[in-house]
Amino acid sequence: METLKKNILNIIITEINSINDKVKGLNFLELLKINLITKILPLINDLKFPLDKFDNLETHINEKQRSIKISMQYFHSSFINRKKIIDKDTLFLFFNEVSSFDIYKDDKNFVNILVYKNTGISLSNNTVINTKFNKNLLLVEIQNQDDEQILLK
Repeated sequence: METLKKNILNIIITEINSINDKVKGLNFLELLKINLITKILPLINDLKFPLDKFDNLETHINEKQRSIKISMQYFHSSFINRKKIIDKDTLFLFFNEVSSFDIYKDDKNFVNILVYKNTGISLSNNTVINTKFNKNLLLVEIQNQDDEQILLK
């Protein structure tokens, strides 16, 4: 499993470096999502689920002009997270299982999104969500730590 995590991490770093530094925020994460799914999927397809020995990984990398937090988690059982606030633009990649997101418009109204396996979703900072992760899900979460400079008139 260590080899798998190392290979996924190397793919992520390579793809981060291949995207133009001028691409920022959710646009950067969306480009990254497309590139990563096509590169990581062959590694995942070779695995036999459920995974026995998968230690979660969390690391910070600084490549070129970017500061990125990467975490990989494997869920042996279902997991629900309620009213979580996304504090930085974040990309969620889901492998092997589907997931469900409730994205809140305000305190009481939300939209439910079903995210299929081997896909992902990018969410902007200050988004409030509920998540339901199914068992045997491999989650790769990439958080863009760069603070956008807001141009004021």
